[in-house]
Amino acid sequence: MITLSDLRLLVLGFLILWCVIDKKNVPEPNTPTVSAKTAQKLIPAPGSDQTHVDPDEWQAFGEEMQHFVGKIGLEKEVLIESAPHEIIVSLRDTVPFDPGKVNLRRQAMPVLAKVVALVLSRPLLSLEVSGRTDSVPISTSKFASNWELSAARASRVARYLIENGIDPSRISVRGYANQKPRVTGFSVENHSANQRVEIRLYHDA
Repeated sequence: MITLSDLRLLVLGFLILWCVIDKKNVPEPNTPTVSAKTAQKLIPAPGSDQTHVDPDEWQAFGEEMQHFVGKIGLEKEVLIESAPHEIIVSLRDTVPFDPGKVNLRRQAMPVLAKVVALVLSRPLLSLEVSGRTDSVPISTSKFASNWELSAARASRVARYLIENGIDPSRISVRGYANQKPRVTGFSVENHSANQRVEIRLYHDA
């Protein structure tokens, strides 16, 4: 009887100990368990934060775009402006369009393709495409004023970006006509500078 009682106590003690250990190993409800390798993948590496773009990275993007337009010989027609939280790619309208037209010219394609590649590499970047004209009035069967022309040109650039993989929800389109000139005055050079399409890349917080 003494031996049997000792055995029962040992078995009971083992069961209690086993239950306590097993309870500690049970994950909390709704708490996912991951392996060490998976955990490493979930922890972002330094500099890989996709919630913002730091100023140094904006500068690097701007320098990359500037180098690219110089490489294809459009440094005088395509202006790259890099700020701490945005990049503006400004194309004189003679690059993407013929006068009074909205069909994209072939020489604009490499610049737009570069913009697409840049935006697709950063899922949280947004774009604002804006069309600008000079102060010379236009009145044709297609465009009653510079407002229609500037909006149509911006829309055509946006359509190219969408057709090449950028989600439409990331793009906004604006037509400013001649209301936001880059320079003032009535010289031929000033008119040329004011006729442009701007693509603004920014992080939409």
